[in-house]
Amino acid sequence: MESSYSIKDLEHLTGIKAHTLRIWEQRYEIVVPKRTDTNIRAYSDDDLKTLLNVAVLIQKGWRISKIADLSREQLSQKILEEALQHGSQTAQVTRLIQACIDLDELTFSQILDTSIREAGEEHTFTHVVGGFIHQIGYMWQTDAIGVAHEHFASNLIKQKMYAALDRLTDHRMSVKSPAVLMYLPQDELHELGLLYLHYLLKARGTTVVFLGQSLPLEHLAVLFKQANHFKLVVSVWTTQPAREVIDQYVSDARSFMGEVPLWVTGLAVSDFKSPDHLTVTYPNLASLGQQLTSELALSF
Repeated sequence: MESSYSIKDLEHLTGIKAHTLRIWEQRYEIVVPKRTDTNIRAYSDDDLKTLLNVAVLIQKGWRISKIADLSREQLSQKILEEALQHGSQTAQVTRLIQACIDLDELTFSQILDTSIREAGEEHTFTHVVGGFIHQIGYMWQTDAIGVAHEHFASNLIKQKMYAALDRLTDHRMSVKSPAVLMYLPQDELHELGLLYLHYLLKARGTTVVFLGQSLPLEHLAVLFKQANHFKLVVSVWTTQPAREVIDQYVSDARSFMGEVPLWVTGLAVSDFKSPDHLTVTYPNLASLGQQLTSELALSF
């Protein structure tokens, strides 16, 4: 079943103001939305892909009247040229979204491979994948795409991240070196953000103990009793722990972490107020990544 988008959805996803979009529809027929029984505009996947492409060219200085003369095939070709010739992050993110909507694994992988080859892994994961995750997250929250599309994209991105991490194996330090411990709480399965942070530290030669998804807190407590070389704990809380139990969760974690700091980001902690100086929340993945890679964070 094809997705349906409101004009507000398209405004958020493309950056084109709803008022401007209405004018373009009337003057140039850039897209021709369907109408609901109550006469509300309803846009299709093809409409979204067209407008994402239009937005890229507008940012590059094209006039809308010139864009309107292009067929959809010509428009897509211009975006491909922009991504290949100029390495445009916006164009690459746009093409990733289109490939995700179409479940086009070959194109999705080729976009990432090209960016990695030309701009490097860290740039690709930070800017291209980061921009894509931001956009696709909104589409998922508004039911514009389903869980299947989210899994499709996540699994392909994780393959690239795991491959990049594997290429860094020569940077591993002694198992007893001061280490950053990374984990996701029980029932938390959104792993991409933590993998990205893992890559940032590993690329800089930091020892990381990566425990991955859905780790019960009691098992983390056992690990702390067995090992004492952790200097920092990092986690991303998107859906877990539930907001109503976060205070207790943090209290339980602090009971065995001692003086080891806990740095967290994610939707689940967006309104959380830390009760102590050792538990630090960050507004987004980028800010946590920046702090992790600073000289202060890497000095231990």
